Amino acid sequence: MYQPHTSATEHVVWRVDREGMTMRTQMLGRISIDRSRVQDELELGRDFHYAEQYPEFQSGQPWKTCMIWSCGGEVGDGVIAHYDTSLPAQPTVYGKQLPYLRRLIEESVVVEHLRFARLVVMTDAVLLPHRDFLEFTDKPTAARAAHRLHVPLTTDETCLFMEDGTVYRMFPGELWSLDVSRMHSAAVLSDIRRVHLIMDFADLPDHALLRIERNPVQGIPEPNLVHRPKLTDEQRTAIRALAGVVDLENLNEVFGIVIRKSYRADGGERFAWDAMSEIARDAEDPAVGARIEELYKVCALERNE
Repeated sequence: MYQPHTSATEHVVWRVDREGMTMRTQMLGRISIDRSRVQDELELGRDFHYAEQYPEFQSGQPWKTCMIWSCGGEVGDGVIAHYDTSLPAQPTVYGKQLPYLRRLIEESVVVEHLRFARLVVMTDAVLLPHRDFLEFTDKPTAARAAHRLHVPLTTDETCLFMEDGTVYRMFPGELWSLDVSRMHSAAVLSDIRRVHLIMDFADLPDHALLRIERNPVQGIPEPNLVHRPKLTDEQRTAIRALAGVVDLENLNEVFGIVIRKSYRADGGERFAWDAMSEIARDAEDPAVGARIEELYKVCALERNE
């Protein structure tokens, strides 16, 4: 089976060792947002094309993205590894139709360093714990999309994030830096149409990217943290018992059950992958174990796109 405690960790330490930059997840600051104008533009944007990507990374309704700023200004297919990062970034045909959101971007961040900006929609879904930017490790620093900022536009208390076992929320108008080289996940545990503005930048420190005043507090603020009860022994036994029903046809749904539980109860830093490893080990079909190994490799070790 997979080895999350060794090779996965070794694969990502190059970010700190080679660049010497701190990529810690933190709330960088706040943006003053006119929610009425944002909602007007999001309603307009419903008619845009939203690509559905990375189905292997999710359980539930599709995770959708609409490219509004990109290298070369092309909408493309939304998979950032498919764009020519040597081209200057500019608004796409969709971004040009969203003047208020475009102004927020230009007034909040240094667009000269911006590579991509997307509207990302989630509804009633969870993402498998994974790492991002694995496909850019061999690109030159200047051409690499390597730094990700989030701005929640539409959200509520059912919209959650997890990094290495820590669960937290992002509130509307906050600007967050995410260390996506670490194992992380997202969840929308309701039918809300959660929309985030996600921006990817060149490999530079946070302070070089911002036009707004930076929050002096490092890390995740206490009000944003979600405190969960410990997963009980009885719950762990019940989860392991899913081995009796899991197969390739329902594996995605079973993984979704495990991930959703991890947002409600604290099973430990690597709970979801460790639990699925145990379920796969005890499953009747050995193909389940092979599929979990394949998923872990794509989610955490190496990825071509």
